[in-house]
Amino acid sequence: MKIKETSQLKQHFDQHKILVMKVLLIFTFIGGLVFFLINFPLGFYTLATIELMASLISLILWIYLRRDVSAQLFNRIAYSYVFMLCCIMLIVFSPLYTSITVFSFALLIPLLTHLLMGSRNGMIFTTVFLSITLTFFIYKHHDLPILNRPSDIANIATVVLLIWGLAFSYERSNEKAKDKLIYLASHDFMTGLYNRALLNDIFQSKLNRSYNNKMPLSMLVADLDHFKKINDMYGHYAGDEIIKKFADILQYHSGSEGTCFRVGGEEFCIVFSKTDINCCCRIAEKIRLATQNITLGNNSDFMPVTTSIGVVSCRKKICDMSALLKKADRKLYQAKQQGRNQVVS
Repeated sequence: MKIKETSQLKQHFDQHKILVMKVLLIFTFIGGLVFFLINFPLGFYTLATIELMASLISLILWIYLRRDVSAQLFNRIAYSYVFMLCCIMLIVFSPLYTSITVFSFALLIPLLTHLLMGSRNGMIFTTVFLSITLTFFIYKHHDLPILNRPSDIANIATVVLLIWGLAFSYERSNEKAKDKLIYLASHDFMTGLYNRALLNDIFQSKLNRSYNNKMPLSMLVADLDHFKKINDMYGHYAGDEIIKKFADILQYHSGSEGTCFRVGGEEFCIVFSKTDINCCCRIAEKIRLATQNITLGNNSDFMPVTTSIGVVSCRKKICDMSALLKKADRKLYQAKQQGRNQVVS
């Protein structure tokens, strides 16, 4: 496939991350206030101020998340939150503050970064963060007895690496499963072409690209002629093979500007960016001629396969996909009425 417009489907599958992010922001808001009230009376004014700021920032981010946010905005919020949290932890881990117990918070970072940033970015961010944390820990607590006992060091390292490894492997497997579900939800299982799920998204993307380049968007709708008769005469296996071969023809002739969809049983659609109606008609004619050469094995008595095609175009900045598709369908119906096996624009 030439285009991967899966933003809406990915956003649908990432709804759990938005919920987790909201919960984290609430806990950070409350936790920031609690630690501010603890540290300010102790004289840690800088730390208390940072914790108060983190609490207020978390509240602002939570308010933003209550809206219907896009995937891009969510990623910005998630990255901002993780970066803020890591900076606060590193300040606390620095030589200015001496409590060894605060280093336990470092174990949260592998879980949070992989969940909110993905397996790849989470791995990079965690590696950098834990490396700095380890440096601070050794610098501040190099005289601890546990650092002189290999068994204690092995215990700590095992726990850290286990949490880190589980976070990475879980998120990686989750990403693979999500990608597979997105593919199944957006593609036709038989031909591998896109189905209707992404038609509007890709249409809008191509429309914007065409308008920005001051060129029209074009669409063709193709339907195999007498397909029911082919199924009845030769069986559904033969019909499926024809569908697959016809899809290959559409893919071959769609070029770099076209994206193919199977929108019905034997009905297909190609959306072209930066393509005028005359060019689209020429492509449609090549598809029509190539379809006539479809054969099934060595069966010389096989019924000729033909297609009827409707072609439409749009030059406007705002163009309704459903309306243009209906218009293309009318052109297709006109081709059927005029005898089939032809292109009408």
